[in-house]
Amino acid sequence: MKTLFVTIISLLAVTSSLRAQKCKDLLVSVQNENYEQVKSLLKTVNPNCAYDGQIQPRTPLGMAASNGNLEIGKLLFEKGAKASYRYKRDASALMIAAQRGDYNFSKYLIEKGAKVNRKVDGDGTPLMSAVSGGNKAIIALLLELGADPNAEVEGDGNAIMMAGKYDQLEILNLLLAHSGDIDKETVGDGTALIHAAARGNMTMVKALVSLGADVEKSSDRDGNPLIMAAKYGHLDVVRFLVDSGADVNVHVPGDETPLIGAAWNGHLDVVTFLVEKGADINKTVRDSYSILSERRNAIKMAKSAGHEEVVGYLISKGAK
Repeated sequence: MKTLFVTIISLLAVTSSLRAQKCKDLLVSVQNENYEQVKSLLKTVNPNCAYDGQIQPRTPLGMAASNGNLEIGKLLFEKGAKASYRYKRDASALMIAAQRGDYNFSKYLIEKGAKVNRKVDGDGTPLMSAVSGGNKAIIALLLELGADPNAEVEGDGNAIMMAGKYDQLEILNLLLAHSGDIDKETVGDGTALIHAAARGNMTMVKALVSLGADVEKSSDRDGNPLIMAAKYGHLDVVRFLVDSGADVNVHVPGDETPLIGAAWNGHLDVVTFLVEKGADINKTVRDSYSILSERRNAIKMAKSAGHEEVVGYLISKGAK
């Protein structure tokens, strides 16, 4: 009985190895855009296979999308390829085509059943892929077919945030024209304005505010625009946000105030500006939601980080 079991396991291993090799051969043929060889291999190889090796993308359809070879893509569908099939760590074929800017391949995949709002952790959505590639024609196509500009994927943000990240103002306007929410909050990323403020992207900060972004909008674990700009020392952004009505004493539970963040990170110019604008120099807040968490203020955090110039300035202004 034990011998039979071992034999069965061995046969399964051999079969799996042969299947993997055949899939690899198909992937290489698609990668090399060898139509006739692909056609021959598809007589015995499932087009919905995946090869877990160094070749990427790991599926034939994903590879065809990566190459932009629509002729091979159509051949794969003729032999049973599914638009939704992807390897677990890969983007979908539609995401790949959208990011590349391949309009015809993207349109064909959608016609074959690819979902325009499909979410993939680590890759986002097809719309986000198109935005990252700056491909306006594909973005317009996806939006017309029902892509949600507010759809979020944790850790990847949303399409509006991505447009801000890549300084794509025209695309941002296109998304907003299709019911995009400029203040949409995404877990772990905040809002488009928070994201732009944290990066010190003054051009996009101004654009977002001019389009109606809320300078006071906060986000759990991500503060608000002024808190993030102060934390990372972006004085020009801090000044603009304050001039636009941002509260210098704002506190978001689980985060610091703008002054505490600036002091903790040693940004004397930002600290000075905030104090001159009325920031409460002795304001103390909890570092989390718990009543047992540490109480922090500007001078305490500046001392803990060894920022002597900041400490000296705060003391001169009455910090205790």
